[in-house]
Amino acid sequence: MRMVIGGREYDVPEDSTGNVDVVEARRIANIPDSRMLIRQDENGANHIMPTSGKISASPYDRFTDTGRAVRGDKK
Repeated sequence: MRMVIGGREYDVPEDSTGNVDVVEARRIANIPDSRMLIRQDENGANHIMPTSGKISASPYDRFTDTGRAVRGDKK
């Protein structure tokens, strides 16, 4: 499946039902574990993707990564 992640187009393998493995997509796009993968739907909605597992994706979806939000003082 063709996926646009961070403005670049990647060819990510999909299973027989059209689902994509999130870990594989992150690896192909070189996204570190410290960042979140976000799906931007064609209607403008943003969805945080899980860190592992399979997701359904449309060729019209766009993906981006962002740093994790940290609230409060972490010592």
